[in-house]
Amino acid sequence: MSERLFDRPLPPGYRDELRALVADQPAPPPRRTGSILIFRLGELRLALPTRVASAVAPVLHIARIPHRSGTVLLGLASFRGEILPCCSLSRILDIPSTADQTQSVTARTLILEEAPGRLWAVPIDGVLGVRISAGDPIQTSSPLAPQWLHGSFLDTSRDSTGIFHLLDPETLFRQITLATA
Repeated sequence: MSERLFDRPLPPGYRDELRALVADQPAPPPRRTGSILIFRLGELRLALPTRVASAVAPVLHIARIPHRSGTVLLGLASFRGEILPCCSLSRILDIPSTADQTQSVTARTLILEEAPGRLWAVPIDGVLGVRISAGDPIQTSSPLAPQWLHGSFLDTSRDSTGIFHLLDPETLFRQITLATA
């Protein structure tokens, strides 16, 4: 009669090898690398990967679109010979606006590239700089809903120290597309 598969004795060292595999800690998740652009939107400090933030332009004239006032879509803006849809990032992120913020909302215009040939213009209050890496996330309360963020980070550079929130570009572009449809 043949010996059954599960009735055979274990090979030497099998239990020790299995115990070592189970005891090993999982590898830490890969650290996010790449450069990020840190900017201000009111009092809020936000960041986006530079692969998405393709340019920062001075104040652009925004041509309003009839019957679209009060929505996320502010109008159309001309940038380097192209007509781009211009969206309110504060309305998309549902950030309450103050009187000071609405007066300075067009200090700069951030040009976002969702895909090759698909650009969006977004008014921001100012650019704080470009960093090589976001660093390690910290635990802090955020004024934004968690689905918008990849995390909050501490910026300890000489020119601007403070906490900034790294936006999730995929969620942002999905919401821009839905809000402007």
